[in-house]
Amino acid sequence: MFLFRNTLFRVSFLFLTCMFYSVFSQQDPQITHNMFNKFMYNPAVAGAYPELHATLLHRSQWVGIDGAPTTNNLNAHAYIDRIKGGVGLNVITDKVGAQSTNTVSLSYAYQLGLGPDHQLGMGLSFGLLQCGWPGATWVTPDGTSDANLPPPGSTKSVPDLGLGFYFTSENYYLGLSATHLIPMTVDVNGAAEYDIARHYYFLAGYDYDITEDFSLRANIFSKTDGVSLQTDLNINTFFKENYWTGVSFRYEDALCFLAGFQIANNLTLAYAFDLVTSKLSSQANGSHELFLRYSFELDIIGRGDTRYRSVRFL
Repeated sequence: MFLFRNTLFRVSFLFLTCMFYSVFSQQDPQITHNMFNKFMYNPAVAGAYPELHATLLHRSQWVGIDGAPTTNNLNAHAYIDRIKGGVGLNVITDKVGAQSTNTVSLSYAYQLGLGPDHQLGMGLSFGLLQCGWPGATWVTPDGTSDANLPPPGSTKSVPDLGLGFYFTSENYYLGLSATHLIPMTVDVNGAAEYDIARHYYFLAGYDYDITEDFSLRANIFSKTDGVSLQTDLNINTFFKENYWTGVSFRYEDALCFLAGFQIANNLTLAYAFDLVTSKLSSQANGSHELFLRYSFELDIIGRGDTRYRSVRFL
């Protein structure tokens, strides 16, 4: 057993528990705003809506536990008529303890119109995944070196592929996707190996109008690495498309509270707080997530008359 950084007692039993949940359960980062940031995990979302979307997300998970996960995501995508589909850029940084995982990928999604109110996106992403321990200083209990630990600052990159399908209608959506389509092993200087597992995602949502001003939107988001399954059940209440509050339940993990509003034309800000319900609840002070999105139309995009134009489920 070893400890991180410069003190023997830096990492406690709680940190090892945190690592167990993060590494052995699933490798891809968890986010609560999954219903608003579908492109993060599904390349088929690229170009599915009339506007160019630029999104910035930050998540601090399990605040109060040293080495707990932190995640950042920057992505943008838009439809381009000349290529009959959408293109997008997705950048994800995820840090757990001393380990850092960074992904940069480009996506293309062919958007097939299925009449005036339905659309099917079929997307593929290609990029690089970098895994390493850029700032780690490893200290063993007896203070000696260990040849099985990677040298400080070690990183390694491997190719990364993703595939997705995204079906939209006036009142509902369905999505299926897979990340790390070809499982890879990251070999860091022969001292450490990190297996990247394929992850599968299912997402769906339905919109119900209560009045002209109020609507309810139910969402489900499930992911699995073939070993464990995690599901978010969510419902959001919208007022005039500009304000919303909601709640999500993640089994044996968290009860989540969401709120968001339109700051200005095309600019949206949202916040989510996860109340931890797992065994970490006695030590973690919850998880915090900020979401910022800017959407605007581009004259160069161009669209046919059969394109799906609803702004729901953005």
